[in-house]
Amino acid sequence: MSRSDFETRVAQLIRLVRKPAPPGVFNPWHDRDGDLDLPRAPRIRSDNLAHYLRAHRGAQAVLVGEAAGWAGCRFTGIPFTGENLLAGAEALEWTTGLPLRRSSTRETPYKERSATVVWGELAGDRRIVLWNAVPWHPHRPGEPLTNRKPTRSDQEAGRVILMKYLEIFENARPVAIGRVSQEVLGKMGIEAEYIRHPSMGGHHRFRQGVRQLQEDLTPA
Repeated sequence: MSRSDFETRVAQLIRLVRKPAPPGVFNPWHDRDGDLDLPRAPRIRSDNLAHYLRAHRGAQAVLVGEAAGWAGCRFTGIPFTGENLLAGAEALEWTTGLPLRRSSTRETPYKERSATVVWGELAGDRRIVLWNAVPWHPHRPGEPLTNRKPTRSDQEAGRVILMKYLEIFENARPVAIGRVSQEVLGKMGIEAEYIRHPSMGGHHRFRQGVRQLQEDLTPA
């Protein structure tokens, strides 16, 4: 795919994710909480996502998680990525030189446990790019800083965006992180490999799965 085609698809995805989400979920690229978010938070998170996609243009595998988490993508716009990983001492390798920003009003950056495990294994491997079957953040009613299991309706609504994301990385192999995303991909006609989700004590098997995947990919 040419660079211009890639940029066109990135722009299409950003426009798509910035549309309103179904009820019961928070859309990081459209919604704003007056108490938790900076004034231009949705735009900040949209720009962060675009920079992330460009930094991983040559990805060979797409790891598809379940849904956006409250301490990660909810505030950064990037799956499995907390604010602490965008700048400062814990900033990830691919962020160097990019104008990434925090979107929360919190004095200290939000830090997600699963993000620490995921990026601790991926390190600077740009052959792998991340996304979620449900791109938005499902939370309990009236409790914005919680995670809940996405409903069937949430999963179905997210498929259009997931397909558009996979089109950006059309030559990359989809790999499911967890059974929910594997099931969603299966309903789309995609038989994806499975890697254990790092939450709920699954971090050891997650690491094993990622290491096996990395061995199978073409060296960078």
